[in-house]
Amino acid sequence: VAFAPVTTHVGSKQSSSPISMASTVDRFPKDDYSNKPLYQPKSTTPVADRKVSWLERQTLPDVMIEPSYFLTWAVLALGPLIWWYHPSYAADGTPSLIGIFGGGFHVIFAALLWVQTKRVRCVFEKDGFEFYNIVGKGLDLEKGAKLVRKPDNYVSGTRNRWKYDKIVNYGFFPSLDFPVICYFKETETPKEQWNKWFAAFDSYQRGQPHFFPGICNVYEFKEQMELRGVKRKPIPTFKSVKEAKKSGKKP
Repeated sequence: VAFAPVTTHVGSKQSSSPISMASTVDRFPKDDYSNKPLYQPKSTTPVADRKVSWLERQTLPDVMIEPSYFLTWAVLALGPLIWWYHPSYAADGTPSLIGIFGGGFHVIFAALLWVQTKRVRCVFEKDGFEFYNIVGKGLDLEKGAKLVRKPDNYVSGTRNRWKYDKIVNYGFFPSLDFPVICYFKETETPKEQWNKWFAAFDSYQRGQPHFFPGICNVYEFKEQMELRGVKRKPIPTFKSVKEAKKSGKKP
């Protein structure tokens, strides 16, 4: 594809030079990771941290992940911080409505997280993991409460249970040490459901993504995913990219 020639005036002489698409591609900014133009997405192949056979999975015990209230307390702490930090715009020092509503929202959201952390449990079983609700006295399993299957997923309409072999990626955002959102993607959900709700923002469309708040012990969650051979896409780091460049391999 060629554009019309560009005419330049240098003194009294005129010269023209055609500009082609091929001659401009190299001028686009490139990212340090792939050395490709920034507008080109790059996909990686999911791999398991360890290979696990079907027989080995059957010998592993069922594990219920412990709850974590870290996110609940973090969000709750933001409430009074917003009340205290947000200045008053009134001459008499009346509290700011923005501060009141902003702080109140975080307190209410923290209460919701506390309830979910108290009653929702993630259980790793033989061929997949599932989310359950605790139902019964005091939501305490030691006092007679029991695990009950959660209603079907409101996004995909399927059961909240996913097989290990169908999961192609998982991660924690912004990080494992501060897990506000936990994420995984699976291909078990029918393909026609992949473009609903938040999944519509997935440009790759290679599975159904799921998100849930970090209300469980994410270190235990990650450990079980690795132990049962669940695949994930490798995450490039500065160290891995540097080592890959030295060895001549892809990061």
